[in-house]
Amino acid sequence: MFWTRLYRALIWIPSRLLLLVVRTRMLDDDRARLEGLKGKIVCYALERPGLAELAVLERECLAAGLPPPSAALVQSGLEERRAVVFLREGGRPLFWRRHRPRRRLFRLVEAVSKGQADDVEIVPVTVYWGRSPDKERSLFKLAFAENWAVAGRLRKLFIILLHGRNVLVKVSQPVSAREVLAEGQDPERSARKLARLIRVHFRRLRVATIGPDLSHRRLLVDQVVNSRTVRRAVDREVEVNNVARRKAESQARRYAREIAADYSYPTIRLLERILSWLWNRLYNGIEVQHLDNLKTVAEDHAVIYVPCHRSHMDYLLLSYVVYINGLVCPHIAAGINLNLPFVGPILRRGGAFFMRRSFRDKPLYAAVFRKYLSMLLSKGVAIEYFIEGGRSRTGRLLTAKPGMLAMTVRAFLRDPRRPVAFVPVYFGYERLIEGQSYVSELSGLPKKRESLLGLVRSLGVLRQDFGRVSVNFGAPILLDTLLDAHRPDWRETVFDEDERRGWVQPLVRELGDKVRVGINSAAAATPISLLALALLGTPRLKMARDDLERQLALYQTLYALTPYSAEATMPDLPPGDIIAHGLRM
Repeated sequence: MFWTRLYRALIWIPSRLLLLVVRTRMLDDDRARLEGLKGKIVCYALERPGLAELAVLERECLAAGLPPPSAALVQSGLEERRAVVFLREGGRPLFWRRHRPRRRLFRLVEAVSKGQADDVEIVPVTVYWGRSPDKERSLFKLAFAENWAVAGRLRKLFIILLHGRNVLVKVSQPVSAREVLAEGQDPERSARKLARLIRVHFRRLRVATIGPDLSHRRLLVDQVVNSRTVRRAVDREVEVNNVARRKAESQARRYAREIAADYSYPTIRLLERILSWLWNRLYNGIEVQHLDNLKTVAEDHAVIYVPCHRSHMDYLLLSYVVYINGLVCPHIAAGINLNLPFVGPILRRGGAFFMRRSFRDKPLYAAVFRKYLSMLLSKGVAIEYFIEGGRSRTGRLLTAKPGMLAMTVRAFLRDPRRPVAFVPVYFGYERLIEGQSYVSELSGLPKKRESLLGLVRSLGVLRQDFGRVSVNFGAPILLDTLLDAHRPDWRETVFDEDERRGWVQPLVRELGDKVRVGINSAAAATPISLLALALLGTPRLKMARDDLERQLALYQTLYALTPYSAEATMPDLPPGDIIAHGLRM
């Protein structure tokens, strides 16, 4: 009892100090999962020993009305000094005896197997002090941002001081010791299996939250240029165009630098604050639906976001929504036309990698780009690209361009380390920032090129009202399932980097159709779109208010009786409020 009281005192003191510098954040699902543990026998699982993480967990448990990890775990024949277990070796807290991973876990499993405890829920908990993959150049920021390195006590102190206002606490689904024992293995084997499962879960969750363990950008460029695919392309360039090898290799390196993202955590944090202010200026709110569709695959799959493309706001909105919901921002395939002075470097540090419109006449560039995409995919990096190729001026989905889809499928076939899930995303705008330019282009005027001056001129839109935005996530499309249907033996087949299989092209077409169907299935009807549907369907583009209200009510009734899909959404506002909203806008 003396050691338990001493330990609780050691936790209580830093808990009070942490209140001065630390502000924790927990997503609604995690908080509900934590509160759902009331009345159960709980043992918390942390990845590594750490006094700061214990203090944060202690505070969250007390706030939720749960026994803290410092409390003794006592039931019948079960008696443990603390309700916490660590899954990996690491720097242990002060005054802590040598920690042996899995010993407490074994005793808990053994107590359940002997009937000394009905069951014990093992709850994995992770604490992120800021979220950032490794990156290049800024050694100070790299040293003190959340990454894959194990922090010592001094480094952890700087991490708390620098990132104490950006602490994310994630509570995972509890694992029942009784369910693990039900597989028929002895307690020792069951405990080892349980520890292994939770360690794998911690790693996958870290990939989904802060991104994979990335190499420095310079090293990544070197890996691309020195790969067998790019070396072959350099050989062909030397042979066909009769250029010096040194010149061809330098060109390949320039292509790689032109393409590669330079993901920067400080830039992500800065952009989050700027975009929070921007959305409050432009929109009356962002409605996010069916986020569970994304979370079901984010931890175990390499996620490819495939949204519709209607505005330059699309990729900013998606990255913002994903980030504030506890997942890592995707790397975004952006057109080279957006690599503007000042703007391009910011986008590149926000995860954008740039691509030219056409690869047809530049085989060396195509080889470099394909290899770069392949390396991102093999590392499990979340990627976003628009299969339509450009923004739709009418709101209708354009025909899917096979280029990026085909490169993704072939990259996965060559190196299927991590399963791939395509997640369709629908953006529902009530007004588009580019609306006036779209009207001009549809009237026959030429498209204006993006420029820094044009961006400055567009700042005037900040005084206008663009209504609400809907971001709906569609049902994930698993690439493994699609490949099994087209080529059941694909797992046993070796795919060469330069090889082209005839059955891949029909698969890519089907994948493009499935993505487009998935986007449409997640469509969001907005109040403005319902008003437009009713008014544009009349001969004189107008109707009496009473008739308009009845027409809107009819649309809502028809949708309620025959919904288009499980992911599609319809506003639940009364017809009178929809008309008032349209008049206000």
